[in-house]
Amino acid sequence: MATQVRIVHTYNVSEDTFWDKLFFDEEYNRRMYLEALKFHDWKVEKHEDKPTEVVRSINVAPQLGDLPGPMKKVLGDNIRYTEAGVYDKAKRRYRITIVPSRLVDKIKLNGELFTEPESEGKCRRIFEATVEVKVPFLGGEMEKRFASALEKSYGVGAKFTNRYAEEKGL
Repeated sequence: MATQVRIVHTYNVSEDTFWDKLFFDEEYNRRMYLEALKFHDWKVEKHEDKPTEVVRSINVAPQLGDLPGPMKKVLGDNIRYTEAGVYDKAKRRYRITIVPSRLVDKIKLNGELFTEPESEGKCRRIFEATVEVKVPFLGGEMEKRFASALEKSYGVGAKFTNRYAEEKGL
């Protein structure tokens, strides 16, 4: 059984600014992952800007935090994942697939990130995802933990984005 997640935050920038000046910007991403989210590592593996889409893969090493013993045993002390994404320029939608470094056949996370205008100079960033973990006895609990971690990290990312946009005068 999969867990559905919908995360919504308001950004103090227009949709144009979000997609054209923030989302793919290297400094913004580096600082968000390494400083705001406190990931151990972040790197762009692929970035192809094509006429109708942007194809990007990033590889990261998040902090795992405190995990119950059985989960820690399954996941190990550290984990990496690759976020493989395709941004449709016309629809302004970014489809992602998360590929973990471990349990590739047991953990599935797919989602779509998009924006909607909110008011002058503001937009809503929406992330809808499906988290599925097929690990006997732990799958449901791991799904809940992953969904909670997504909500927390996207919240931290939203606060960082608004501070960063203000700092850069966007």
